[in-house]
Amino acid sequence: MKQQIVYKYKDNLYLNITNRCPVVCSYCIKYQWNMLFRGYNLGLKKEPSVRDIIRDLDKRLKEEKSIKEIVFCGYGEPLMRLNVVKKVSMWIKKNYPNVKVRVNTNGLAETYNKINVCKELTGLVDKISVSLNAHNEKVYNYLHKTKIKSPFKKIIEFVKKAKKYISEVVVTTIKHPEIDVEKVRQIAKKLGVKFKKRKYLNS
Repeated sequence: MKQQIVYKYKDNLYLNITNRCPVVCSYCIKYQWNMLFRGYNLGLKKEPSVRDIIRDLDKRLKEEKSIKEIVFCGYGEPLMRLNVVKKVSMWIKKNYPNVKVRVNTNGLAETYNKINVCKELTGLVDKISVSLNAHNEKVYNYLHKTKIKSPFKKIIEFVKKAKKYISEVVVTTIKHPEIDVEKVRQIAKKLGVKFKKRKYLNS
C-alpha cells in the first residue's frame, strides 16, 4: 500500500510529515493499527520534502473544494520538523488564504527545538491543538515513555506561551481509564484556553 503524505478525514486534509516522536504513548494506535488509519498507510519509509508535501497538497486542494482546515497531524510529532511546518504553512497562506492551518502537537516542541516555537509559528498557524492526556505529572509519566524530564510541566508552559502567539489554542485529552478528564478540563479553563475530549481509540 502506497504511503500517504496527505489524507482526508471528515472535512479536513491532514499532513503526515514524520513518524518520529519524542514520546511513546501506551495507547498510541499507530502500533495497534500497524501504521494504518481509516484505509490510509501512514508509515513513512522516507520523510517527505517540502516539495513533496506541497505537490500532493496542491493536487488534493484542487480536487477537494470544501476543505475547512489543513492539519499537521500524522503518526508522529509534526513540530520535530518545524522548518517544514513553517515553509508549507507559508505556502498555504499565500496560495489558499481562506483555508485554516492547524497543528496537532504533544506540546514538547520547545525541548528539542531549543527556540520559541510558538513565536516561529506566528501568522502561519491559526490553531494549535495540544495533547495533554494526563491530569498530573505522575499520570503522564505512567502513560507515556519519554526521555524529556518533567514533560507535564513543560506542556503546561507550552500552552501558556502558545496563547501569546496563536489565535486559537486547544488543550485536548482522551477518555482513558487513568485520566481524570474533568481535571484536565479545569486545567484548560485555568489556562484560559479551549478544551476538547477525544475518543480513546483502542480497537
